[in-house]
Amino acid sequence: MPGGHWDIWGAVLLLLTCTGSFAGIVRTENGVTVVLGLDVSLTCYYEAQELEKVTQVIWSKKVMNGQSMQIAILNTEFGAHVTHEYEGRVKEKSPLKPEDGTIILKNVVQADEGVYQCRVYTFPAGTFEADVTLKVLVPPLPTLNPGPSLVEGVGLSLAASCTAEGNPAPSLTWETEVSGKNTSHTYSHSRSASVTSEFFVVPTRSMHKKLLTCVVSHPVFQQEKRITHVLEVEYLADVTIQGHDQWFVGKNDAALKCFCEGHPNPQYTWFRVNGSLQEDVKTEGDQLKFTSPLRTEDTGVYICEATNRVSSRQASVTVTITVLSFTSPVSEPRKVDLVSVSLVSVAVVTALLVVILVIIVILVNRHHKRKTKRLSDKIEELSTLSRQTSRRRLNSNTASTDTRMQLEESMNLRGHHPDSLRDPSISSMMGEEVDRRSYSTLTTVREIETQTELLATVPDEEVKEEDAEDEPLEEKELELSDRGSTGVLSTQPFIKQGMSHFYQENGTLRAKPTTNGIYINGRGHLV
Repeated sequence: MPGGHWDIWGAVLLLLTCTGSFAGIVRTENGVTVVLGLDVSLTCYYEAQELEKVTQVIWSKKVMNGQSMQIAILNTEFGAHVTHEYEGRVKEKSPLKPEDGTIILKNVVQADEGVYQCRVYTFPAGTFEADVTLKVLVPPLPTLNPGPSLVEGVGLSLAASCTAEGNPAPSLTWETEVSGKNTSHTYSHSRSASVTSEFFVVPTRSMHKKLLTCVVSHPVFQQEKRITHVLEVEYLADVTIQGHDQWFVGKNDAALKCFCEGHPNPQYTWFRVNGSLQEDVKTEGDQLKFTSPLRTEDTGVYICEATNRVSSRQASVTVTITVLSFTSPVSEPRKVDLVSVSLVSVAVVTALLVVILVIIVILVNRHHKRKTKRLSDKIEELSTLSRQTSRRRLNSNTASTDTRMQLEESMNLRGHHPDSLRDPSISSMMGEEVDRRSYSTLTTVREIETQTELLATVPDEEVKEEDAEDEPLEEKELELSDRGSTGVLSTQPFIKQGMSHFYQENGTLRAKPTTNGIYINGRGHLV
């Protein structure tokens, strides 16, 4: 049927659908996406109304200039018929259901991408059709190509390039620790696109063995793909020589070692300035070994040269051989056993600490002995003083009576011979005597005061009876002393009796001449 008639039938189908007629509906997918090499289903299902019947379904692919290429015919009576170009790749999904015209396209290739048409023939409604757009995704296969050799000192250089082709065009990025810049180029094809990204660096030895990773993103990938490249930078570092330190005549196993970092590894060459190497001097890689004991002839300037394909570098060292001053056969200095020295040092330190500890213990012991002796002397001195004080008090009590008598006589003498007191020697002697006697008298007075306090509770009746009696003063005093120990006198009568032993003279209370133990000191004060 011509293409114009198909447009009319499509308009009629749309009109019948919109006006609610009894015509059915063709259901399909507008766009289908499939990955290259997989199978895909092209859906075409007709929802028939009452009294409708699907008789045939025809699949075709639209090509250029509006033309169509037939793929398969699905007939309810004669079965499926596939054209030669798609034979073996197209099959019917549900042959027992005439209304289901879905087909399966196997092993999809890029050429299968395009627009497919499903045409449904029904009775009595007529023919209906729908289009399905198939898009084939081509997953990219990224590749990473290293650039030319990176050499330190050369300017901006290509480190690596990464290329990926797919449909749609993939996305490329770089992950790395080194500094650089990248450029990208995209090349489009009929059914895919190719993307190339290049990464440039300025080579340095710090970049050597660093990682450079190309990251590829695409809708087909569930996660990004990564391709990693290890950078190789060629360089040659400076040369240094080690091993020469206080060489002397007769030293054995002397050697010089040459150090130089580089990539690739450098080769070493040794030679001597203003002369060739001695026969007993051998070169082994980066070392120059003196196989015989050193001699004064070994003095000189030695050069080490390191070379690789990048560059060549040199370093020199002046070797000086010292002649020892003694004439005995030359031998190497005796090596010190560090372990023995350490043990001896520990033993000496331990001995010193023990001696110091013993000295400290002796000093502390002597200090405590001196302190204990001083304390014993003080205790003995206090005991002696205590015994002397007790004896002095005893002697003072015994001589109290004689002292009072001597004092009264001295007072009488003072009254009759007042001029004699003016003599300084006599006054001082009397003052010392008075003070000495005052101490013993004070003891007697304190005993009387104690008796007075103990006699504070004596009834008045007993006092009156005692006042009525005319007894000598000494007997009353003795009786009062005896009763005072039992506490049977009152305070007021006792004071009256005590006052009977004093008399008043020129406003001063003086003791009557008696030997009752009461004493008035030289200043006229009552004790």
